[in-house]
Amino acid sequence: MDYVLLVAAFAMVLLVGAAAQRVEHERVRVGRATPSGAGHSLSHYELAYLSGGPRRAINTALAVLATAGAVRVSRGSQVTPVHGAPPSPVPIEQAVLDTLAARPGGYRASELRRALEGHPALAQLAGGLAARGLIVDQGAYARAWRHRDRLRLATVVAVIFLVVVLVLAGAGLAGQERIFVGVLFLGGIAVVSGLVGVYKQGRKLRNVVTWEGREVLRSARAYHPRGVRDQSSLAMAVGVPVALYGLADAGDQTLCDELSVGDPGADCAGACGSHSGGDGSTFGGESFGDSYGGSDFGGSDSGGGSSCGGSSCGGGSSCGSSS
Repeated sequence: MDYVLLVAAFAMVLLVGAAAQRVEHERVRVGRATPSGAGHSLSHYELAYLSGGPRRAINTALAVLATAGAVRVSRGSQVTPVHGAPPSPVPIEQAVLDTLAARPGGYRASELRRALEGHPALAQLAGGLAARGLIVDQGAYARAWRHRDRLRLATVVAVIFLVVVLVLAGAGLAGQERIFVGVLFLGGIAVVSGLVGVYKQGRKLRNVVTWEGREVLRSARAYHPRGVRDQSSLAMAVGVPVALYGLADAGDQTLCDELSVGDPGADCAGACGSHSGGDGSTFGGESFGDSYGGSDFGGSDSGGGSSCGGSSCGGGSSCGSSS
């Protein structure tokens, strides 16, 4: 019996391993789609979405609007609109202003992020990035998710197998040979590797940034290094740093502290600028980025980009381009 169980345990390891391999292969295939070879001109809100998803895009809008005086962030992270502030031509900024205006007394920052997470302005940002091949439409991962479900099923089978082995040993029907240790070892390996695979692949499949998208982010961060602040416009001075590096780079410690309340990905410890990376583990953070000009609280006449974006970044090479 022990020899039969040993063969079965080995089969469990192979089953789980093969299922995990299929998930990984499909995920990589989709995420490494052939690059377009075209340069990408992105707004700071597009960069923000690429870098940290909807949360980073909302945080960027809040930082820009607060710095411009269009919204007020008071103690307790309460965000309220400023009376008389002009409307914004930029959809995500106007979405923030409209949402705040619809609720007397405003929102706490964490509540406001939740209220905005399904807003069409964010869907528009995502759609544009997907059309450029910088993020993956979740529908493209449908096959990978099916493979992941099969991995989960294989893991359940491995768990059942290990339980049966232990029951047989308890009944005296197994465990008589030394190789029984190998049965337990292989069974445990199958279960642990399956559980780890299900968890890791679930996270990876929510990482919607493509290889080309990560290249664009690397290019943007190289062009706009941390700590170098372009004061030519509010979008460049605040929007781009927050988009690429998070709230800690807003340039205002108090604003950073208040807006980060309820945001587990934000890190405002010490001086602003100490944050180490993406605030979204499923987007362009190292775990798996966006501006428009204008002096009125971050607007341009089109809502398109300047910075790593709508205009060329110096010398005619687009910041955030890939080749």
